[in-house]
Amino acid sequence: MTARHLPEDEPFFAQWKQRGARPRTLTSSIALAELLSITPPPSLAVVGSKGKGTAAAAASMALTGVGLTTVTITSPAFRSNRERIRVDGAELSHDEFLRLSAHLSRLLPSLPAEHYLSPSGAFTMMGAWWAGEVGADVLIVEEGMGGATDEVSLFDHTALVVTPIFIEHAGIIGDDLAAIAENLVGAGSDSVRILGSAQQDALVDRLVRSAAESWGAGIVDAVPLPHRNPLIGENMGVGAAVGAALAEHLGHTPTAFRMPTLPGRSSLHEGSSGRWFVDAAISPAGVAAALDASPLHEPTIIASWPESKDRAGCSALVPNAIHVRVPGLPYPDGLPLLADVAGELDGDVVALGTISFIAEVLDHLKVPTGLW
Repeated sequence: MTARHLPEDEPFFAQWKQRGARPRTLTSSIALAELLSITPPPSLAVVGSKGKGTAAAAASMALTGVGLTTVTITSPAFRSNRERIRVDGAELSHDEFLRLSAHLSRLLPSLPAEHYLSPSGAFTMMGAWWAGEVGADVLIVEEGMGGATDEVSLFDHTALVVTPIFIEHAGIIGDDLAAIAENLVGAGSDSVRILGSAQQDALVDRLVRSAAESWGAGIVDAVPLPHRNPLIGENMGVGAAVGAALAEHLGHTPTAFRMPTLPGRSSLHEGSSGRWFVDAAISPAGVAAALDASPLHEPTIIASWPESKDRAGCSALVPNAIHVRVPGLPYPDGLPLLADVAGELDGDVVALGTISFIAEVLDHLKVPTGLW
């Protein structure tokens, strides 16, 4: 969920809103790809439980830095869904988003009625089509939810980035860590020549290495990049390393890496009465790392974790936090919205929670999010 909704968003969410009891499948996305006659450029996939957007941005910077026009598809967005499709780190222009929206709207009636097109599927397919339309040199695709069961698996990727995998979306993309990891890594296939992974649980690490061996892919050594939050530095490092390796694979000499500007990843911003430290931490490890990275002394902590996350584990680390909810997600009854409490916040603030919540925080602070 983004902080702002545009009229042009509607076709991307139309079938999802009316899905009823229909299960999520790839059928409609495959049909849409056929209608669009998608011919994507060489691609890089990013999968994992956390840090995917950071890794995708870093890979984009590595590829853009050598002069390759790079289209990146990520989800969710912060302030506008135009952020879901970027070229060389810049969000899609309003005119181009309008064009994609109108084209998708014309095609929706031709999709199979017994299935529905998910929002992430719609953005992925339209973004891949647009990459071909504008002559992009490289396409980066972040998975929406899952690997083998997500639209990210519909491409013959040349490179694969795996960020930390833990138990998330259990029962949806897998019932345990092994099943979740198999699903996520299943975004790749024997087209993958380059693979890079963040540090993983031993079980996940074995699975990643086994996949690389079976595909004949080389594993890239990734070094964490300097960052106030080591977890973010690690994800940025693996994204940059795989991006540089892909650039070299495509015949370009890697250049000095430019750090992307990533609001919401342990970022500092000025509020009306103090500084805000903002981090999209959704696991106890992520919360602990964010708290360690924050330079603020005795701040007010505002947090938002729905029941679908490890709410208890995260909340235990911030016992005095003000908890708020985001519309449309499952929360305990009675929690206020950010808008209900924002005016009462005084002094320095630490904001922790899902991307949807951080989107509201960044919009409240009027932080630009359209350019990496």
